[in-house]
Amino acid sequence: MLKYLYSNGSSLSAGGGLYELGNKIEYKKLYNVTWENEKDVTYPKYVSDYFNLNLIHDAECGSGAPRLVRRTYEHIEKIGLSEAKKTLFIFEITDPIHRIDMFCKKIDDHVIVNARYDDNANIENLSVVYSYSPTNRNYSNDIFVGEVEADVQQYLTKYHDPVVYSNKFCGELVGLFSFMEKMGLSFFYMFENEFLRNPYKEFYDDLDEKHKIFIDDDCTSSSHFCLKNKLTIKDELNGFTGDTHPGYFGYKKFSEVVISNILRRIS
Repeated sequence: MLKYLYSNGSSLSAGGGLYELGNKIEYKKLYNVTWENEKDVTYPKYVSDYFNLNLIHDAECGSGAPRLVRRTYEHIEKIGLSEAKKTLFIFEITDPIHRIDMFCKKIDDHVIVNARYDDNANIENLSVVYSYSPTNRNYSNDIFVGEVEADVQQYLTKYHDPVVYSNKFCGELVGLFSFMEKMGLSFFYMFENEFLRNPYKEFYDDLDEKHKIFIDDDCTSSSHFCLKNKLTIKDELNGFTGDTHPGYFGYKKFSEVVISNILRRIS
């Protein structure tokens, strides 16, 4: 009997853009809907409510496969295998090419590092944060400005290659899913793009029937679904913002897709 839902992913699962005050005010004005924590209006919340499961919503804006793999193992270790077997895991997987999971001694915790590269693979923009969301932030992001960001940029410039880093997590995900399959854990996944699964296509072809969230021929993620169906924040707010993250109503509609996938496979 399942008791919990554990969700991990990026801003596409964490409610990216729905924490922005201006967007929240506009939703209130247009639709009379309000929320304090944006995670309360995302598809993992609706799915957990539908199945009456306790939600552990571990998605974070700006994160990718590296944090997802680390945090999932940490969660299973924390609760133990017996409780993990009572957990439904849902993963939304984005590639790690600019989404770096790093440990920061200044706070004795991990931080989310986003590095954007120019055409010559030089870092042109760098962000180091604990969380992009003001409602899910244990530390002020101001403490990383200056020395920490400079140290991270120096490290990435000297010792980090985004392609090598990304390729590593093709195998890390295979290891995670192989472990979960071996342990008989219930999990579902969706990939924002095919980069991480392509090197192990035959492996995923075998897993897909049991574990992939099927949307339609054109969509593999909540982002694709909401863009296709004009359910992004931009669409729902009539161009008030250019934010193309899934919108308030987009998450509700997408949750129906996830729920139908689960119902087909779990009795």
